[in-house]
Amino acid sequence: MSEIRPCIKLHGLDIGDGFPVRVMGVLNLSQESFFKQSVVHPASILAVASDMIEKGASFLDVGGRSTAPNARPITVAEERERVVNALNMLLPGLENDKILISIDTQYKVVAASALEIFEANGMGDQFVLNDVCGLHADPELASWLAGTGKPCILMASHGRPGDSLGIQQTIEDLEASLDMLESRGYNTKQRVIVDPAVGKWIPDKIPAFDLELINHLDAFRVIGLPILVAISRKSFIGEILEERDPGKRLQGSLSATAIAVFNGAHVIRTHDVTRETMDTIKVAQAIRQRKIIKSPA
Repeated sequence: MSEIRPCIKLHGLDIGDGFPVRVMGVLNLSQESFFKQSVVHPASILAVASDMIEKGASFLDVGGRSTAPNARPITVAEERERVVNALNMLLPGLENDKILISIDTQYKVVAASALEIFEANGMGDQFVLNDVCGLHADPELASWLAGTGKPCILMASHGRPGDSLGIQQTIEDLEASLDMLESRGYNTKQRVIVDPAVGKWIPDKIPAFDLELINHLDAFRVIGLPILVAISRKSFIGEILEERDPGKRLQGSLSATAIAVFNGAHVIRTHDVTRETMDTIKVAQAIRQRKIIKSPA
């Protein structure tokens, strides 16, 4: 195993080697989502979020756009409206909570509008950008992010979300996104989590690529930053189980989660913040580290 020990601290939360694997709960606002049962109505978003926090989530991920290959496209204005409406329902109820909240968007206008709401609620330090296009979709986003200094999650992309193929290209594409920020004066070593882009983001990305990524997560330690894995109910699990319905892929998701944690994931993004998920992560991390890990603090 590499001697590199990825670790950062965001809003008082340690993420990386030597700390409990953190859980990111998905707050899905997209009616076009591949997993329809996960869609949250803005009126119930605070209750859903509070339940996730109570069950152990360290992050909440708010997204208004589906990036599934066959999803109906929406405008940036539609995405912004969904996110803004949800945050106005969510943040006032969480103002005394230290939870990190990522905004899953590829666009500056959505991110900037979201940050304004965070700051209006005195929660600016809890904002995280989660860009599945690695800063490629919107030419203004990287400069905006560098100007704010806010932390981010960058998913591997060559030009479109998740289009990196193979370990080496995935590493190179992540490094290119990091270089984009570094060239703008942004300190990536203290503020970034990387996502190797598991999932069928493009037609060429067959399950073999996902299996390779999960098997070789330790390869991404060379980047020196914590690794997020988003595998919840994804299509490669469906292909393995021969199950087209994402609602019936929970056990497969738990199996893949255990292996991802065992292979070095520091953050797990999931639709299912449940006792089963938390126990799966805890046992897998204990086996990897050969010691019992205390619950997240």
